[in-house]
Amino acid sequence: MKILLLLLTLIIIGIILLCVIYNELLQCVYYQIPKEEVPKAFHGSKIVVLADLHSHQFGKKNKRLIEKIEKENPDYIILAGDMLVKGKELKTEVILYLLEKLSIKYPVYYAPGNHEEYLERAFLEKGEYDNFIRDVKMLGVKYLANESCYIEKNQEKLKITGLHLPDKFYKKFYNRIQLNEHDLEKFIGKKQENYEILIAHNPTYFSTYQKWGADLVLSGHVHGGIVILPLLGGVISTTYEPFPKYDFGMFQNGKCRMILTRGLGTHTIKLRLFNIPEISVITFH
Repeated sequence: MKILLLLLTLIIIGIILLCVIYNELLQCVYYQIPKEEVPKAFHGSKIVVLADLHSHQFGKKNKRLIEKIEKENPDYIILAGDMLVKGKELKTEVILYLLEKLSIKYPVYYAPGNHEEYLERAFLEKGEYDNFIRDVKMLGVKYLANESCYIEKNQEKLKITGLHLPDKFYKKFYNRIQLNEHDLEKFIGKKQENYEILIAHNPTYFSTYQKWGADLVLSGHVHGGIVILPLLGGVISTTYEPFPKYDFGMFQNGKCRMILTRGLGTHTIKLRLFNIPEISVITFH
């Protein structure tokens, strides 16, 4: 019995150590979008996508994260939500410092996730979240909460839209409600003729994004399934869904593609196993 308890203790300690190691690793994952699908002026353009940082730091003041991004030398950086972490205080120092460093060199576009949505509601009366958005915009970052902007190059355009879903669309999987394209139009309007990049933190509604008309969807939220097993993929989503259909990687529905990043950080339960934090690098190749 003592030997079994010792083995069990060693296994638990080993898993904890592995989780600590995986939480601090950092990996670039590369995706290619056929250049024929985008305007000619953007052929060869590179986008770095970050999500689910949850105010985590890779090295002092995110030095390792910044260095990896700079090594990729992207044309654009897109933040797909949950860069903050919800709590009793609105802590913005980590993300504002990161945005300050990145926005000096690159155009940055930021759409909220469910943690930003929570913090916006929690600190609305005090005006603290409004102050955060003001600081973000003062850095030159485009904060897109049910808003759009255009990237122009050689008289051709890409449209970037940031989706800001209410809390009810982030419930646990057994309480999930439907989101259809008409609901989506109420939030972000109708699809335009331009190539449309939709930053949609929650990947669950991918089929709806496709029906709405998105060409490329950028998502996070699932944390890669938290634990990744060979052949089986992500084990459980952040909404407690076992083996979620959308865990990480690139998915396609008709002509619409979705890049679902494994994300960078953790929250509440500091667990990532066989699941290296991801910087997504997309090239129109």
